[in-house]
Amino acid sequence: MSFITREVKPVFERGLSPVVELLSKRGVSPNSITFGGFSLVLVGSVLLYMEDYALAFLVLGAGALLDAVDGALARKRGITSDFGAFIDSTVDRLSDAAPFVALGALYVEYQQLEGVLLSFLALISSYMVSYTRARAEALGVYGLGGAFERTERWIVLLLGIITQYIPLALLIITLGALSTALYRVYQVRKSLERRVM
Repeated sequence: MSFITREVKPVFERGLSPVVELLSKRGVSPNSITFGGFSLVLVGSVLLYMEDYALAFLVLGAGALLDAVDGALARKRGITSDFGAFIDSTVDRLSDAAPFVALGALYVEYQQLEGVLLSFLALISSYMVSYTRARAEALGVYGLGGAFERTERWIVLLLGIITQYIPLALLIITLGALSTALYRVYQVRKSLERRVM
C-alpha cells in the first residue's frame, strides 16, 4: 500500500463524509456514482483531446474525486457486494485508459511518435499494476504494496495536464507504474516461495 493510500486517503475520505452522508440520505446508488465519475472522465478525456487543458483538468479531477465516493457510499449504506466491487474495478480500468487514449490520439494528429509511444506505455504500465494485484489475489497473495498506485498516477497526470508538462507526466507514470508492477512480482515470488518451504 502506498503512502498516499495508507495515510492521505483516510483523511480525504473523512473530509468527504458530509457528501457521503447526504448521498446516503437521498438513497443514491453507489453504482450511479461509479458511472457518473466514468462519464466525467470520458468528457474530460475529450476535452484533453481538444487541448482545453484547464477544463479537462477540472472535469477529470471531478471524475477522479467521484471514484473516492462510490466505495464510501456503499459502506455507509451497508450495500457492499463482491459484484459491486467487480463493477467498480472494471469501470476504473476504463477510466484509467480514457485519458491516455485521448492523448495518444492527439499525438497521432500532430505526428509526434514519442508522444504516442509514451501515452500507450503509460496505459500498459498502469494496467500492469492492476493486473499483478488481480493475478496475485487469484493465487491467494494479498496486501501487495508499491509506491505508484492508482491515486499517484492520477495526481501526476492531473499535474501534467494543468502545467502542460504532459510528456514528463507520462514518463513518470510509466516508470512509476512499471517499478510498482515489478515490485509486486517480487513480492508474489517471495510469498509463493515461503509456501513451498
